[in-house]
Amino acid sequence: MARREVSGVGEDKQRWRWASVGLVIGLQGALVAALSGYETAADADVVDPSSPERYAPVTLLLRRARSTDYLNAPERLEMTGSTLHQIERLIAYRNAVVHGLGVGDAEGVAKGCRKVLGVVRHLVLSHPAFDASAHHLVCTLISDEISGIERLLLDRC
Repeated sequence: MARREVSGVGEDKQRWRWASVGLVIGLQGALVAALSGYETAADADVVDPSSPERYAPVTLLLRRARSTDYLNAPERLEMTGSTLHQIERLIAYRNAVVHGLGVGDAEGVAKGCRKVLGVVRHLVLSHPAFDASAHHLVCTLISDEISGIERLLLDRC
């Protein structure tokens, strides 16, 4: 979905809305995979403390993936404050889209998209916390999608 929407933003800037939704969903999936990938991982590592039947908000999952309490190096996310800020802006933009709030322009969305792709690449392809050999085909498809979206983003910003 994200790749399709990013491919159309040249003609219709509103498509950034759905691109952000798709990329944040992908980010959440990668974070859940990483945080639940260790044999020692617990269900509590990915659930929302206030609603245990739901996954934690993406911002909380992101914080956990950066914490030594949840992931060890090299799986743990290391990022600059600027990268974190760009990702958080994309998440806020996505939340505004999903909840019908005034979204405003998509300034900076492409930068956030690129940063999210880097995080997904790190968590799923470069340093997975799970045994990726059992998921070779899915990882290859994810790699292809990341590369395709990155090529499209080069033309957008």
